[in-house]
Amino acid sequence: MREYIEQISGKLPDEAWILYQQNLKAMRSEKGQLILGLHKPCKTIWHMTKGAVRKLEMDNGIEKTTHFYVAPKVFTVLHSALTGEPSDLSIICEEDCEFLTLDIDQLKILYQQSIYIERVGRRMAEEEFIEEFSMRRMFLKLDALQRYEYLEKKHPEILRRFQLKDVATFLGVTPETLSRLRKLRLSV
Repeated sequence: MREYIEQISGKLPDEAWILYQQNLKAMRSEKGQLILGLHKPCKTIWHMTKGAVRKLEMDNGIEKTTHFYVAPKVFTVLHSALTGEPSDLSIICEEDCEFLTLDIDQLKILYQQSIYIERVGRRMAEEEFIEEFSMRRMFLKLDALQRYEYLEKKHPEILRRFQLKDVATFLGVTPETLSRLRKLRLSV
């Protein structure tokens, strides 16, 4: 996990990494388990070392996937984590997962103890913002076929590891439309 975090934030001195690592707690979750329920405040940063999860929201009673994450990955629900407000997203394990978790309040304490850890937190937040911004741009600029092609090119693991019905809601199409898009791509 250190290598992954250093890819995001830059090299960490050993003492900063030791301090950070001492506050991580191991957690395992089974496929299908919610690690964050809808309308619960997000108080955790998950460092996923194994598995795959997805974030979802309810829109007029319909479940829609908003994000996919595959290990190794660090993630949270940033708005809820920063404000303490209840999350409008849930997070569910799509495979058996292993995490190292960090409590948000503990992270704030660590910020006071190490400028390097503060940089880690800032870079994790920036990474989440960049991903969110890129996804919003994709939905504004690309049609359904182009969004599917984007996933094929940039994130093929999503198409291999997640259910197609969830990929369809992520792309903003019905499962039937996704099936047609896939057939169209195969015939090209």
